[in-house]
Amino acid sequence: MERKKISFAGPWITGKEVQYVTDAVKSGWYENYVGYTRRLERTVCDYLGVKYSIATHCCTTALHLATAALGLHEGDEVIVTDHSWAATAHTIAYTGATCVFVDILDSTLCIDPDAIRKAITPKTKAIMLVHNFGIPAEMDEIMAIAHENGLSVIEDAAPALSSTYKGKKCGTFGDVACFSFQGAKLAVTGEGGILVTNNEKVYERASLLANMGRTDRMGPFWCDEIGYQYTISNLSASLALAQVERVEELKARKREIYRWYASRLEHHPKIQMVREAAYCESNYCYPSLFLSDDIKTPRDQVLEKFRELNIHARPGFPQMSRFPMYEQRFENPVAKRMDLYGLVLPSAADLSEEDAEFVCNVLTELI
Repeated sequence: MERKKISFAGPWITGKEVQYVTDAVKSGWYENYVGYTRRLERTVCDYLGVKYSIATHCCTTALHLATAALGLHEGDEVIVTDHSWAATAHTIAYTGATCVFVDILDSTLCIDPDAIRKAITPKTKAIMLVHNFGIPAEMDEIMAIAHENGLSVIEDAAPALSSTYKGKKCGTFGDVACFSFQGAKLAVTGEGGILVTNNEKVYERASLLANMGRTDRMGPFWCDEIGYQYTISNLSASLALAQVERVEELKARKREIYRWYASRLEHHPKIQMVREAAYCESNYCYPSLFLSDDIKTPRDQVLEKFRELNIHARPGFPQMSRFPMYEQRFENPVAKRMDLYGLVLPSAADLSEEDAEFVCNVLTELI
């Protein structure tokens, strides 16, 4: 008999979500066609303490709006982490700007401030950081570098809703930030995202681009420039709203799952758990670790054995600088190490402590 599936990620849905979605299906049309969208945007603004937000079809579209609204274009360079999902880099490339990939810190998997400094050139216009796997980046140092060099800062906070750096929420430091509601994130709506900013000009520019460049200046449906259809549906927003209203509860669940893993693995000589700094609070959306390079079972074989046992885990991201469409200006050894030896453990909301113990037992036996 096949063993119970231990899912990599998955949501926690309650009666609140069912109630909101049902209401959106029944009455979220006609004059109410953006009711849940506007409630979602206000709720996220209030939660984060920011002025403006635009709910989008997905986080990739939000990131594209961010790069476009900042005016990035061909000839510009953007310093970006070399360890992330491809959308982080692709949304820079959409504008014609050049991605300059730099290394990460092995303690957090977030962009290394020293690597940022070494990569700055006269063409550098922005820094795109990621709060990787929900762990906050070193925002004080990054913002200081940006101010010293007149650079814009984009926070790819896709997995980091509710994470905090020195008591301040991720996504509230830079010029603009983006969060994801994709189905594997902390708060979900299947596909969805949101752009947030305190900069009115960035907000107005992003709003115009998100709505097809429509101004109605010369009459209904008039567009003054090429834009995009990037807005979220009201139905999707209803599910996202219910999840955001429960975000602290969802965060507490993820942190509990992380503790189950850490209590069993953090002292293992061949495992390095990735964890928050003392002055941060991560949502631990995806518990992650480095395996030693001398383990008896290679990382990819560990993942294969996991699959045989119906354990769904993931490797670290490949280095984006190695993709054929990009240039590898720096070797970035920590990102390379995560590519080769990184492991991201299951953290679906339905995970039990017994499941976590089983994963840990299998892992430690293999390595």
